[in-house]
Amino acid sequence: MISQFRKLQDTWFAKIILILTGLSFVSLFGVAGYMGSVGKNRPVIKVNNDEFLQGEALGQLENEIQTAKRLFGDNFEITDAIRANMMQNIIEKNLNRMIIKNIAEKNGISISDDLVRQFIYAQPEFRNANGQFDINRFRQILSMSGLTESQYISSIKNDIIRQNVIQTAVDGLNIPSIMLKYAGLINNQKRVFKYITLDTKKLPIDRKISEDEIQQYYQDFNMNFMAPETRDISFFYMSNDDISKQMTISDEEAENYYQENENQFLTPETRHVLQMVFDDELLAQSAIKDLQNGQDFYAVAKKQAKQERDVTDLGYIAQDMLLENLAEPVFALKKGQVSAPLNSDMGWHVVKVIDIKAGSKVEKSKALAQIKEQLKKEKMYDESYELAAKVEDKIGAGEEFTDIAKMLKTKIYDIKELHEDGTANTNETFIKKIITQPDFIDVAFSYNAGEISQVIELEDGFASLKVNAVHDSHPKDIAEVRPEIIKMWEHNERTAIAQEIINDVQHDLEDGDSIDNIAKRFNLQLNTTTPMLRTQTFAGLSETDMKDLFLERAGAARIFKVGDSQIIALTDKIINTSSSETKSETVLRQMKLELAQEYAHQLLSDFSSDYDVRVKYKLLGLAD
Repeated sequence: MISQFRKLQDTWFAKIILILTGLSFVSLFGVAGYMGSVGKNRPVIKVNNDEFLQGEALGQLENEIQTAKRLFGDNFEITDAIRANMMQNIIEKNLNRMIIKNIAEKNGISISDDLVRQFIYAQPEFRNANGQFDINRFRQILSMSGLTESQYISSIKNDIIRQNVIQTAVDGLNIPSIMLKYAGLINNQKRVFKYITLDTKKLPIDRKISEDEIQQYYQDFNMNFMAPETRDISFFYMSNDDISKQMTISDEEAENYYQENENQFLTPETRHVLQMVFDDELLAQSAIKDLQNGQDFYAVAKKQAKQERDVTDLGYIAQDMLLENLAEPVFALKKGQVSAPLNSDMGWHVVKVIDIKAGSKVEKSKALAQIKEQLKKEKMYDESYELAAKVEDKIGAGEEFTDIAKMLKTKIYDIKELHEDGTANTNETFIKKIITQPDFIDVAFSYNAGEISQVIELEDGFASLKVNAVHDSHPKDIAEVRPEIIKMWEHNERTAIAQEIINDVQHDLEDGDSIDNIAKRFNLQLNTTTPMLRTQTFAGLSETDMKDLFLERAGAARIFKVGDSQIIALTDKIINTSSSETKSETVLRQMKLELAQEYAHQLLSDFSSDYDVRVKYKLLGLAD
């Protein structure tokens, strides 16, 4: 099972879409968590009795899509191939996690919360400018990532166990020197390839499909022409902004906050300050004399205090940013004035103020308006929780759907023919954003006609829906699917023509004919590459394809499928070059890394043989 994922580990998604690691520390640090509800859905991965659900996979897929859009922009197109690649990575990650979890349980391995806490505190990206743990940075990353506390902590524990159970066992591999010699020759070998590209989509078809063939395709592939189950639903949605707008903050509450936090609305006076520091007062006085004689402050600082410009220039600073003994004297200076020698624990300071920016204060009316908005945001999540609980109570009491919406002062949206992939008969971007969320879809297909769902927690608010009608899956009429049948038939025809050409080319190559003559005879374009290393590629071939090509003798052809194209390639010329000592060291590191990865994968695969491992690819839109 594990070996099925081997080719995925080097994909660019596996490398780029790493974790914008989300953190919350309810159990570790006492920080309040979020409302949670797990929809009823089907398991897609099972390792013994552990299950990973379809809804969890779709939720992780949506997070990766959003991460990709943040990295590459909202216009980044998520193609079917990219979506499938993302889902394969999700399966691999969670399958490995579940196997590691079972290994730990079987061998009595556990990781304490205290060890996790130490690990978290050790991460520099979660510290403030003073190098201390900053809970606000955690919260910010949490909001960006969409991961829960339990998911993040579980991933840390899983990684620690993996490091000790798997990685430690493969570290410190030694490579015999004889292998290094031949590996260097192999890695530095270059080859020139000749290849033919056969684009299946462009192959001409010399006939049209018959009516009998249309009927036969309709019968043979009837499962391809089934209309999926769809649902007509109504829903209301309360966004966090909607909730915030309905909230009111009293003038008294805002005034109390203002009185307690008035400093928040003050912008203090700042000064552009230059300083030089000396070990004794006499040196400081000597520097002041040079300044009084018209010498430049930076020049004196460099000559007398041995300070570079970036150390001398403190930039614009507020009074509370200075040492206690310096604050008042420096802020008593006028623009352009130089201080007398000022003493502190650091030594004797000579300071010059070269500019002053006056402080300011937000008008009280504006400050109160800002306070009200701020307090709304702070209380919004509590209000959302209470409002959602109130809706749950009304649903449980059997109240009408329309009456609940009226109570919330929100609109009801009607959706026709909602599919399980989130598509429906609507063009409204706002509605699409809601109905395509995995939790919403899962709930929509979990209730019967006439039933009202419980509250659905969504990305930026909550919703509830009513199922108005269920349209069962049924065969489409042959007239409706006729274009699909023709398209399928044309694809199969072109594939058969392409295979016939490939078979003829292979036969002629095996009979000793040259690829040049064969290309001319079949009117196919022949391409020749420049000399290439095994780490390079051409015509869309993967790294694995290139490794396979480099294993073949000169003149031996291999066939590869790249998208809708078939590529017939062979080695035309082999160029051997010697490797330098520096390159040999690089080869050694690369060999150790590749062997360690290979052994780690094999060890994990061996462990997995002890468990009942099942993956339902079709439920995730992937072929078995």
